Amino acid sequence: MGKKVQKKELADILGVTEKTLTTWQKNGMPIEVVGGRGSRNIYDTEAVVEWLVTQRMMKAGVGQGKEVSKVFDEKIEGARLKHWQANEKEIAVREEAKQLLRRQEIEFKLGQIITAAKSGLMNLAPRLSQRLALTKEQKAIVEDEVKSALVSMGEQNVIEQ
Repeated sequence: MGKKVQKKELADILGVTEKTLTTWQKNGMPIEVVGGRGSRNIYDTEAVVEWLVTQRMMKAGVGQGKEVSKVFDEKIEGARLKHWQANEKEIAVREEAKQLLRRQEIEFKLGQIITAAKSGLMNLAPRLSQRLALTKEQKAIVEDEVKSALVSMGEQNVIEQ
């Protein structure tokens, strides 16, 4: 059993007008309590929703009973397959237009960039030592800082799974 409501509240719940509900009543929408003069009809929301689903399924050409679930499942699966195929086609088109890269390509390129950065950092101390005429002590300090930076880079999970 669903919530018991009057026509105005049912219209708000379903997002339709009261006039639409009157039309649906004429077409068989269930009424929990038929109001007489001066009193209003009461509706069971669950019964009304079930009635609406049945109406929509019948309109879509779906039958009754076990046939309903079989045809309904086939339509849903067919729609899911078409959606998947459309997504695959869109991915292929975007890849061809170079608007999309696969994860493996990104990981490979990012790996190359990181390797080049590490290599550049490892050569930093000898280059600075030469250009700035650093003492052995100063060169050792630069090397320690570079090693610290490289260790820190190695501890970072660059690509999250």
